[in-house]
Amino acid sequence: MTKNNEHITIDGDDYKNLIINAAKCLEDNETEINELNVFPVPDGDTGSNMSKTVANAARELINTDSLPLDEAADKTAKAMLHGARGNSGVIVSLMFRGIAKGLKSSFECDGEIWANALLQGVEAAYSAVETPAEGTILTVARKSAETAKIAAKNNNNFEYVLKEAIDSAEKALEETVNENPVLSKAGVVDAGGMGWLLVIKAMYQALVDERRIKYEPKIDTGVYKNANFSSYNSLDIEFAFCTEFIITKHSCDSDTSKLKKFLNKIGNSLVMIDDGEIVKVHIHTNEPYRVLGEAQKYGVYETVKIENMRTQHTSKILEEKDEPQQDYAFISISSGDGFSDIFKEIGVDEIVSGGQTMNPATEDLCDAVAKINAKTIYILPNNKNIIMTASQVADITGKNVVVIPSKTLPQGISAMLGFDSEADERTNTEAMCESMKNVLSMQLTYAARNSSYDGMDIKEGDYLAICEDKLILSSKNIEDALNSFADKIIEKEKSFVSVYFGEGITDDEAEKQISSFRSRLEEQGIEVSLYMGNQPVYYYIISAE
Repeated sequence: MTKNNEHITIDGDDYKNLIINAAKCLEDNETEINELNVFPVPDGDTGSNMSKTVANAARELINTDSLPLDEAADKTAKAMLHGARGNSGVIVSLMFRGIAKGLKSSFECDGEIWANALLQGVEAAYSAVETPAEGTILTVARKSAETAKIAAKNNNNFEYVLKEAIDSAEKALEETVNENPVLSKAGVVDAGGMGWLLVIKAMYQALVDERRIKYEPKIDTGVYKNANFSSYNSLDIEFAFCTEFIITKHSCDSDTSKLKKFLNKIGNSLVMIDDGEIVKVHIHTNEPYRVLGEAQKYGVYETVKIENMRTQHTSKILEEKDEPQQDYAFISISSGDGFSDIFKEIGVDEIVSGGQTMNPATEDLCDAVAKINAKTIYILPNNKNIIMTASQVADITGKNVVVIPSKTLPQGISAMLGFDSEADERTNTEAMCESMKNVLSMQLTYAARNSSYDGMDIKEGDYLAICEDKLILSSKNIEDALNSFADKIIEKEKSFVSVYFGEGITDDEAEKQISSFRSRLEEQGIEVSLYMGNQPVYYYIISAE
């Protein structure tokens, strides 16, 4: 509805245009927003995350016929929730979720309704962030919404109220550089705050210029220049892994408050949304697999994303400086996407594909070393047949390369966890080697042919249970093979067991196959965790410590 060329109210079609233009604006400016925030924001790609989040809603609306306002707002909120990426994307989705609640049962929206909807959006975002910080997108959104509330009392015109909110957001954004000590040190405004300002400015432009839906804002220089965080050490990041996921709940009535309490104990920057049917979580933690293991109790995973913020920051700095910015770096030989992801998550810089039946060449390892800028480079062979190859790399490259003689993937993981960033090279080398000694490594594979070994009559296709390079059982029954591992774990008095299932095995199949194995160990007080390794050759690789 318009009056004297001003929009007193908006309807569903107007709202659709506002969202589409916001998506286009973020897409046009995502690089500029990204460059504002490299550290300590976890994702390092705030603009991309916000853009993809809003674009998900725009795609839904573009392919939808005319809708009533409340339905358009609801569709927008749901699309953003499912498409939300990163901390900033989740917060934007929460903002629009609150807005949708504020527009419920409304066919038209005036200035007062819009101001209340914005405040509900801010409330939804703040409630999901455990420890809200000033000088962020939350601050910009809150101040602009509060201004909108005041403006609506003076003039109940939607266009007027939105314009007042924009003016307030611009001032609030400029203040973020002084409100947040990290931004102050870098001399930039908050990237998420900039993104939110661009969203509401693009919405306004779509409203007042119906002939040209596309909006191309210019980003000023000065305080909007690229961030310079080279003075920070990546080790200043308390929690290294940005972990986010969506699960479809087993039951809409299930209470996820215990999950939230658990997550608060092992991380920070928690943003958690329970929409009844799905739960979306964003958290910074040093224990991503504990997070995923606990969350799995409440539903089935739809998406999972884990990123190492320390390596992201280091990579950015290395692009800007020639001298080494790392004291240590790591190369791991890995077999299977799941294992590769795990190594990256715990700090490995370069992954070389290889392992049993596919040993990498010395040249492959030298190429990996060439990509790294560090004073000391550790190589984790994770296979006894690759240790000698790795030992050649130091002479060939002329770099300080230290080979940790890990013979299995679990040993490699344990060695990484034994690393101390504040210790010297000798201490770390000894500690990593010592950590490997505590690991009991087991593999479950198959017999490729008929044979006889150590008194065992082995038939092609039999399950072969291998513990520390020794064949302990050949059987046609997978449960017998797994129970043989349980015997060893109990005998060695281990406390924690990690089970990695291989290529071609689904989550459900793995859960069923290890059910008896898990029950037996848990009866002994031994904790069992299941992960996707996606490794070839071995059905299961098991680590006990």
